[in-house]
Amino acid sequence: MFIRRTLAASLCLFPIAALAAPDLAPIEPQMVTIEAGQFMMGSARAANTQPVHSVTLKAFRIGKYEVTAAEFQRFAEATRYKAPRMCLQMASKRWFASVPNEFVAGATLQSLSRFEPATCIGWNGADAYVKWLAKETGKKYRLPSEAEWEYASRAGTSGRYFFGNDETQACRYANLADRSAEAAIRRDFDGLEAREHTGVIPCDDKAGYASIVGMYEPNAFGLHDTLGNIAEFVQDCEHDTYAGAPTDGSAWADAQCKARSLRGGSWHWRGFHASHRGALPPDFIGALEGFRVAEDIVAPAPTETKPGPFDLELAQAQQAERARRAAIADIPRPKG
Repeated sequence: MFIRRTLAASLCLFPIAALAAPDLAPIEPQMVTIEAGQFMMGSARAANTQPVHSVTLKAFRIGKYEVTAAEFQRFAEATRYKAPRMCLQMASKRWFASVPNEFVAGATLQSLSRFEPATCIGWNGADAYVKWLAKETGKKYRLPSEAEWEYASRAGTSGRYFFGNDETQACRYANLADRSAEAAIRRDFDGLEAREHTGVIPCDDKAGYASIVGMYEPNAFGLHDTLGNIAEFVQDCEHDTYAGAPTDGSAWADAQCKARSLRGGSWHWRGFHASHRGALPPDFIGALEGFRVAEDIVAPAPTETKPGPFDLELAQAQQAERARRAAIADIPRPKG
């Protein structure tokens, strides 16, 4: 069995030049301005998040949401980007296996799945996207640094999660491996149980796999989905510890980068603590990883991004999905 990754799971993307949309201008992301500040980066919970160290950051902007399938598809069509042909994702009883990506044109993206995070693109795809976005708009878009990502995700908090330490509340704030994910995996994979691999968080958000972006309550800075949905690539190269890490919020890059840092969690995992970090080789292509955009603030300060047609469509899709979930159970409505 191969899961078609629509609303029930993330969407893999391919450009189909013959079906390119007439308007190939970028879909500019909704951005949140993060004021300059200082925080203690890292945690004593794991060796690769030590030593805990003070970081002072200048102001920057970061995406309110993870980059969606529709946004990446626009880039792929405009540039004829050659997306990877294989992607590691859930397939049959083998749990995760490398299988061919689906061929999806912008004209055939389903009305809800196009608002899920773009995955199966790897770090190189994320980097190519932000460079194109910067070139087309004249703005200083880029991937966030690891320090910027953690600072923005924590939003001034110091607990295990940005909302506190009680994981039973996690389904209000993140799409994680919860009871719905467990039920979906049992249903779709011949009774296979997620708890044998990842554990199951003790709550239920009524989403089995990846979700439309922005369906969960934001952190204090107004960012959605930093704890779950999909993990996010950042600029930095992998380093075993923070010994020698920059203290100014900049990315920690090397001339030869064997792996790129990855932050946050996904629908496949229980909630990771706010300082959790992973890494993957740049050529790794998987269904659990995506990205969000950052932007340098230059004088004069950029104006706030005005909602466009895509943003209005996203809001309608979010409303429809909230109604679907509310029909299943009475769950708290997200803010923001």
